Amino acid sequence: MKGLIGKRLTLLIILFVCLLVATVLIVLFTKGFEQKIPDDISLYTYTLPGFEDETQEYASTVWNEVKDSIEAKLVVSEKNFSAAVFIHPYRVGAFDPSSAEWVVIVSSIPQMNNETKIAIFRLDYQTLEMKKAYKFSYPPGEELTFEETVTIMEEEMTKDPYGDRFVNSEYVVIKGGNYIYSYPAMDFGGTIIVNKYAGTAIFYATTVWDGTGRLLIPEE
Repeated sequence: MKGLIGKRLTLLIILFVCLLVATVLIVLFTKGFEQKIPDDISLYTYTLPGFEDETQEYASTVWNEVKDSIEAKLVVSEKNFSAAVFIHPYRVGAFDPSSAEWVVIVSSIPQMNNETKIAIFRLDYQTLEMKKAYKFSYPPGEELTFEETVTIMEEEMTKDPYGDRFVNSEYVVIKGGNYIYSYPAMDFGGTIIVNKYAGTAIFYATTVWDGTGRLLIPEE
């Protein structure tokens, strides 16, 4: 009898250890899966005149520079997201490569009642070295209409004393939930982005002809 009880006890201990090991493995696998950056992302590009070829050529390379960052994983944890890559020149006319930046906007596409998560990256135009990364979360709200988006853009543009005051809506494009608008720098120009889920402008930088523009949103 004692031998039978001992065998049963041994079997129970073995089963308990196996169950414990299996539980640990499942937890580790799940965490690893959650942190893995999917390969089949919605990667969009936006190009200004003169930057079309290199934007298309290097978009994937630029994305690979930021995809494993803490800021990107904040958004990727939401599963449904997109990324937009573009070049912003702060100076045109006599173009100065040292004043230009690669910009990556990674934004979640929220389900009902979920917050919107956004990460923004600025990289050196020539070296792809990270200059600064930002992360934001916005509470759930109503999606912006196109007309509301244009209004927000024009309100932000009035804060720049040298910028335009009017958005030519024909040139507003949408990339993965982000409305993007650029106006050329005859003297002063810029690029402004409004996220329709967050309900606000998430990026705004100016361009100056033979001068140097400024980053207005996000604040440096």
